[in-house]
Amino acid sequence: MEITCAQMDVLLSFYIEGDLSKALKIKVEEHLKNCSSCRAKYNIVKGMLDDLKSSIDDKEEICSANSNSQYRIFQNNLSAYIDNELPSDESIKIKKYTINNKKARKELEDTYNIRRLMSESFNKTKMDARQDFSRNVIRQLNPNEEYNFSFHPVIKLAIAFVMTVLVLSAIIVFSLTFS
Repeated sequence: MEITCAQMDVLLSFYIEGDLSKALKIKVEEHLKNCSSCRAKYNIVKGMLDDLKSSIDDKEEICSANSNSQYRIFQNNLSAYIDNELPSDESIKIKKYTINNKKARKELEDTYNIRRLMSESFNKTKMDARQDFSRNVIRQLNPNEEYNFSFHPVIKLAIAFVMTVLVLSAIIVFSLTFS
């Protein structure tokens, strides 16, 4: 049975992560050899994931090398500031620093945007989680093999949330790299 491009869209992330059976992996590789469109999608997704991993490593290096104590304090308290968990005097310090520092202001805006996108995406994914499209595609392609995808719905939501965070982070890092 040949794999269609629509099925490749579903299988691509499983292939990149190495979560396919040998037989299905061979079918995916054959399709990638023969389909330039899917091969381009694969290269883009793989490149974005590689760029994301390297940018995370680069950011960790920059943060560890950064000797600016105010900026470190800002970064360490950013999450608590966004969640209104800081005492008022600490919150005021973060606000003042953000107003006076363009880099901190950009990071705060990006963090708010990521939070909003993740919330919207999570709510959408929560609604879509009722239909497990990936499981049906894999069963169609390998009807003889048994897959145990009997995850609890909460685990499915958590997996979808993590995937959404990764994709959104990759998009943001990609956009920041080229802006």
